Amino acid sequence: MKSRTRLMWTMVLVGVLALSATAVAGGLTGRQIIENVDNAPVANDAQLLMTMTLINSQGQSLSRRMWSWKQGTTKTALVFLAPDDVKGTAFLTIELPDYSNDMWLYLPSLDLTKHIDANSKTQSFMGSDFTYDDMGHRNINDYDYEIMKESTYNGHHVYIVKAIPHDPQAIGYSYLISWIRDDIWKPVKVEYYDLSGKLEKIQTNSDIKKIDSYWAVTKMEMENVQTKHKTIVTMTKIEVNIGVPAEVFTSAGLPKLLSLVPQQ
Repeated sequence: MKSRTRLMWTMVLVGVLALSATAVAGGLTGRQIIENVDNAPVANDAQLLMTMTLINSQGQSLSRRMWSWKQGTTKTALVFLAPDDVKGTAFLTIELPDYSNDMWLYLPSLDLTKHIDANSKTQSFMGSDFTYDDMGHRNINDYDYEIMKESTYNGHHVYIVKAIPHDPQAIGYSYLISWIRDDIWKPVKVEYYDLSGKLEKIQTNSDIKKIDSYWAVTKMEMENVQTKHKTIVTMTKIEVNIGVPAEVFTSAGLPKLLSLVPQQ
């Protein structure tokens, strides 16, 4: 399964950056590395059981269970199963033909389905360290890329790539730096820098497993180094190519998502 790179992931490299990118990567440009990530094989669809754990600066934690469905890399729907205060809350993101994201949130306490507008996409998703934009798929053409160097990370060869957004205000970050494994073309670490250029968050992708013939990140941690708050997402069950019904991926269907979760 692929999630479009959590940059999530351009490419008109300028001046010496373009030259250094080609030299360091032995012929690969920043664009090509990110395209390799973006073009990795992906299941037609999938469903996942997940746990999201929020940990504050005092070490206190709160866990939430979620069920999610995916259609390729273009559609994701999820619904919270527990605890009761978020049960039934549902979220939908659909990648449009222009690569922008159409996002919807259903709040059962208000019986309200609301559209997430562009101005809200840099806000926190459900109190986590992920923004709404982090939850979606980013257009690779919204960034320029510089290959910083090659290295080793947890025993695997990686390319370290800097992504500079064309519109930092819209993205919410001044730049991102990613460690990308070139054996499976997956990012294993991403650093997010705030609009002032200071390190804000570190995302670590671990427990990468092969599900059928697809590589999947089964544990993801996002730590905000400024607030000392972190979010850990673990996938405890993954099924691919099971024929997810189309009704899952509609804003009108969000209030019904809880009833579509398979019996556990």
